[in-house]
Amino acid sequence: MTHLPALNSTAGQIPRGVADYFWEEAFRRRALEQTLLRHFRRWGYSDVLPPTFEYADTIAARGNRALQSEMCRFLDRDGSMLALRVDMTIAVARLVGTRLHDWAMPQRFCYAGSVFRDVEPRAGQQREFRQAGVELIGSAAPEADAEVLALTASALRDLHLADFRIVVGQMQYFDGLLQALQLGPERRALLQQAIDRNSEAELASFMQGATFTRRQQRAVQELPALSGPDIPHILARAERLCLNTTMHAAVLNLRAICAVLAAYGVLDHVSLDLTEIHNLGYYTGITFEALAPGVGYRLASGGRYDNLVGSFGPPQPAVGVAFGLERLLLALPQRATHTPGPLAPDILVATHNDPRCFALIEYARGLGLHVAVAFGPHSDGALWTVAQRQGIACALEWHDEEAWLYEKSATSQPFARTVNDPAALRQRLLTLAHTKHGDMPDAGQQGGSL
Repeated sequence: MTHLPALNSTAGQIPRGVADYFWEEAFRRRALEQTLLRHFRRWGYSDVLPPTFEYADTIAARGNRALQSEMCRFLDRDGSMLALRVDMTIAVARLVGTRLHDWAMPQRFCYAGSVFRDVEPRAGQQREFRQAGVELIGSAAPEADAEVLALTASALRDLHLADFRIVVGQMQYFDGLLQALQLGPERRALLQQAIDRNSEAELASFMQGATFTRRQQRAVQELPALSGPDIPHILARAERLCLNTTMHAAVLNLRAICAVLAAYGVLDHVSLDLTEIHNLGYYTGITFEALAPGVGYRLASGGRYDNLVGSFGPPQPAVGVAFGLERLLLALPQRATHTPGPLAPDILVATHNDPRCFALIEYARGLGLHVAVAFGPHSDGALWTVAQRQGIACALEWHDEEAWLYEKSATSQPFARTVNDPAALRQRLLTLAHTKHGDMPDAGQQGGSL
């Protein structure tokens, strides 16, 4: 008996908020991921692969309410509540706090992989999306913050992003203001909401009936003005508004970080925003996000989290950044659109099962060329026809005594060399490899720029 699926069956479908990527889309994601990982490794960061899911309490106890509400939870066989990872930072902090705390500090880790948030899908973020980033654990020095910020700027430059800004805030400055004002929970929430929304009306409403001193009033009212690219002016103004040592320490920290960023040569990409109080529940110092003109979402974000590792073991200061791969792809320049299809190899080869030909193929692949083997016998010229149909620019047909190399730029006459002259074929393959890689960014090995 044949069983037909019910009309409402989900067989063959995928859940809302996830996606299949294949051919060029899949390649672009992999290439971008590998580009970032290579960049991180050049800065001295080592790879880490945290598990895809953890105990739900591990994540929930260390995230804010928003992060907790976005967790994708499910039951284990033993009844334990598990959750898919919502970010990589908590997992890396757990690893260091429980297993690596007795190793020399600082420790540098880099990663790339999927994270999961139960959110309404929108541009640049599905319920499953990919991140690549770094965590620098074991140093509270401003130089550590500056390194992660400079790495972020350097990575975006390497991706040929034409214009971007890294907007830096300091959680301690706002925390110090709250300490000085001594607000109750309700009033505190109102001020945080007004600042987070950058709402003049909500801030004015908050100030009505407040019994603040003149200095306190000024510090609250002028806080929204402490943002922009004029770093010396903003820091000087922020210092005049300080009400306690916590706020002073935040300004001094930003001064020290900016001095190091100037030495890195990336300060021109940096703006300050002391109203930036974005917090996943564990940030304690600087927070930052990378933005690009015309892109309505952050491409990367991060910050300092000095208390997170200590919630698993011995305390360690830490700072990190995560790049959103889907968002980066939307922001990067796109190539001209064309008919979707598999990415074509560089060369199609008819081997006639000759060991010498397979050796030549391995040589070509070692040069970074993508080589596909054609199956079955081919009459004279048929291989080139097959290659053209598949969009392959070069075809190599191996015979007992000679090899015929067809190229897209040739007319009807093939480029050919006898087997007795393998050096000429190898030289031609080397030239093809140089041409290919010379036209490519560091990102990948196929299909043009990202």
